[in-house]
Amino acid sequence: MSNSTLKVLLKEYDQKRDSSFLSLEKRKEELYKSCPRLEQIDLELNNFALNTAKSILNSDSSYSLKELQEKIDSLNIEKHELLNSLNLSVDFFKPHFDCDKCEDTGYVNDNGHYELCSCIKQKLFDIEYNKSNISDLKSHNFEHFSFDLYSNEINEELYNSNLSPRDNIKNIRDIATSFIENFDNPDEKNLLFTGNTGLRKIFFI
Repeated sequence: MSNSTLKVLLKEYDQKRDSSFLSLEKRKEELYKSCPRLEQIDLELNNFALNTAKSILNSDSSYSLKELQEKIDSLNIEKHELLNSLNLSVDFFKPHFDCDKCEDTGYVNDNGHYELCSCIKQKLFDIEYNKSNISDLKSHNFEHFSFDLYSNEINEELYNSNLSPRDNIKNIRDIATSFIENFDNPDEKNLLFTGNTGLRKIFFI
């Protein structure tokens, strides 16, 4: 995985997240115009929340926490009733993310440990997958694999083998085919492809 690719994706996620919050503000503005009382309720709720926090921090007895909570509950009930009358839910006041799991941050919190979300992992996989050209399986498969590209000449000194490159690649093809056919077998060994560029390893991935 390329760090530069991840940085580009995370930047796109930031832009999507910003766009979601901007869209939310526009929806709220339009709703407040059609129902000004909702805006008043939200302002009052914000003020009560601040007063509650101040009372807790300053141990201020001028505000009864019980009274503040009762007013907040009363406003929330009124807000829900107004939203119901408009056929809207409380989710209207939440940003719409492409991924609710990470809320378009690209990361999820796993017991205090932040890791990449499955959504961005999938995007990274898709990018690398497309780079490999194996998305075009109609042309990149064993049916189009030509043994004629490999020499039939046996040259132990050159190839360090008593097999010709063509026979050797046939053996490799057979091993790869057997691996695919027995993929679900827990006793099947893994495959490791090594070699220089241009040896057509991509046909066996």
